[in-house]
Amino acid sequence: MTETMQPVLARRVRRGAMWGAVNVGASRVLGFVSTIIVARLIAPEHFGALAVALVVQTIALNIAELGATAALGRGDRDPDEIAPTVFTISIATSAVLTGAMVVGAPWLAATLGDPAAADVIRVLALTVALAGACSVPTAMVWRDFLQGRRIAVDLAGIVVSLVLVVPMAGWGWGALALAWSRVGGQLVSAVGYWIITPRRYAPGWNRREAGGVLRLGLPLAAANLVVFATLNLDYVVVGRLLDPVALGLYLMAFNLASLPSSVVTAVVRTVAVPAFGRLHAAGTLPGEAVRVARGLSFAAFPLSALLVGVAGPLIVTLFGERWAPAAAAMLGLGVFGMARILTELFADLCVGAGRTLGLFWVQVVWLAALAPALWFGVSQWGIAGAGYAHAAVAWLVVVPVYLVLVQRGVGASAGRMLRACLGPAVGAVLCAASAALVASATGATDAPVLAVLAGGSVGLIVYLVATLPIGLRYLAAFRARGGATAPEGARTEEIPT
Repeated sequence: MTETMQPVLARRVRRGAMWGAVNVGASRVLGFVSTIIVARLIAPEHFGALAVALVVQTIALNIAELGATAALGRGDRDPDEIAPTVFTISIATSAVLTGAMVVGAPWLAATLGDPAAADVIRVLALTVALAGACSVPTAMVWRDFLQGRRIAVDLAGIVVSLVLVVPMAGWGWGALALAWSRVGGQLVSAVGYWIITPRRYAPGWNRREAGGVLRLGLPLAAANLVVFATLNLDYVVVGRLLDPVALGLYLMAFNLASLPSSVVTAVVRTVAVPAFGRLHAAGTLPGEAVRVARGLSFAAFPLSALLVGVAGPLIVTLFGERWAPAAAAMLGLGVFGMARILTELFADLCVGAGRTLGLFWVQVVWLAALAPALWFGVSQWGIAGAGYAHAAVAWLVVVPVYLVLVQRGVGASAGRMLRACLGPAVGAVLCAASAALVASATGATDAPVLAVLAGGSVGLIVYLVATLPIGLRYLAAFRARGGATAPEGARTEEIPT
């Protein structure tokens, strides 16, 4: 992404992306370690109650500020003009949603198929209020590419969550241990963002600025509401058609399968919208969009493919034998994870270009297609069917619609975007198939650790061979950039498109 943009912005994006990668990597490792520990202390049905509560919490968090912080994050406005208004919107809407979660918890839990999750929903409501209180500081850190400062804050929140959840789980708190530990971590993060933010603002109100902020933010918030309803609809369907144990197994499979896509998109998102906003203003966003799509696909697709290939032995190795049935959902969810990497990129491109209205309608189409697919898939194949439904809808419906939206709103050619991802996609299929064959032949049941190592190694080698021309291009570009130091402001070598 940084190869053709202005030198000053390029340096800031590279620095932000580097620190963002360190932050996300360390955060995900700690979070994953926490999941492994807790999975051995808490039964699958408690994870099912958490999954129900997370449906409510996630939707609330992503509409809590009505998309207003995007106006700060784009970096094309003076924050002094709009930050107080954004802060007022965030606090007000977060307070309303927190109250709604507390009061409506019994009805929400029953509607989502697990009445026992009501208390968990009430506890997680506190995280919504905390998120509203630190929304503007978080947006300011994001806007100014201050990813280095974020590391201590984000890691502190995760460490506090881990320190809290282990003894609580040992005391038999079940799903409430998971909920209260998240509240503790969110509180630490909220305080941390107020400390590291470059500028602090009090709530205020400017009627004229509020109109512009909401015109940009409301379509984004509506899109977020639908997209997170879409991404959590599977928990509702699995919970209602199956049972809490199946829901807990599915939650674990989803978290594992989505790990590559969540890490990659989180790293990209640390710099994407501010960078895309500036590139759009400079008129260079369409060309950069194709380059970013190719790079993301090349780097991220094999990660999801490897998880698919060694899913069974990997789950047993990490979480224990009682979680083995979760592997049934991994095939579809891993394929869906690859599509999700692209859809998140496409959404960020549209936000950077200021074209947020179309995002809402993409999510409406996604939800409309996914609902019947999930119901049919889970009815026929259990938790595996949920994965199949996600994969089919994402690749056959959502990605094509997004390509059209990006072409119209951003100006990037849909055909070029698709061709940029084709080679990595073919390599990922070969990677997953070879990893699965080797893992099965090695002894996925009797020697799961060996099966993971052997299958993963072979799958990675197959991917690198299958995508060798792409890899050599990136290697040559990297060597060219590292072998000579260009003078300040000079044009650097572009990665071929």
